[in-house]
Amino acid sequence: MIEVYTTYDPMEANLVKAKLADEEIAFNVTGDFDIALSMETFNTQMGRIALKRPIKFFVAEKDVELAKVAIHTDKSSFLEDDLDY
Repeated sequence: MIEVYTTYDPMEANLVKAKLADEEIAFNVTGDFDIALSMETFNTQMGRIALKRPIKFFVAEKDVELAKVAIHTDKSSFLEDDLDY
């Protein structure tokens, strides 16, 4: 397995998981934790220190390029300005 992405943000990690799953790319994650628990913990000094660990994503060598494209491609249309005012 080869590392393709690292983040310290659990919300970003969930987004990366969704992108890889959408492309049906098998991956492993290290340093991941439960976001509900982390939000409670984050409000303490010790929690802020503990949450400074990286969340790393690994994929098979054959999927490295596809995974990098999937992670860095934004398919959302949320910010498109197609609303009628």
